[in-house]
Amino acid sequence: MKGKVNFLVKFLILSTVLFLIWIPLGKVYLLLLAWVSKCVLLIMGYNAGLVVDGSPVLFVYYGHVAVMENAHLMNFNIIPLVALILATPRIELVRRITMLAIGIFLLFCMHVIDLVSHFTDYEVLVIFMAVGEVAVPFVLWFVLAHKEILGNMQKR
Repeated sequence: MKGKVNFLVKFLILSTVLFLIWIPLGKVYLLLLAWVSKCVLLIMGYNAGLVVDGSPVLFVYYGHVAVMENAHLMNFNIIPLVALILATPRIELVRRITMLAIGIFLLFCMHVIDLVSHFTDYEVLVIFMAVGEVAVPFVLWFVLAHKEILGNMQKR
């Protein structure tokens, strides 16, 4: 029981610290996300413009303007994934770094799909992505750290 409480406390502390770090870092992440999403939209045949010289970031598409004010706070589901991976005990450093790289890359791809789906008429995808973004960090953590999670449960 003590190990579970330690894990929970570690997770909560890491989540708080990472969120504070994310506030300024998320703006850079949003710019990267916007540029990659613009490239995906161009490949799909959507000629969307991106205005980044001011704040907030703007997407322009056939006269419609999508204002991305405070959008850097919407993609913060990276925080629980990183906190879960860092809080999970008995993971070797190289494996932990690999898990972080895979998890962050997959969440980034999901964020691109989410942003791109708002420019298409795929309402079902938008709803799915909104629900999925809450669960995905925890599912990814379980998939990436299942050996440690299940191994820890079997030893107790």
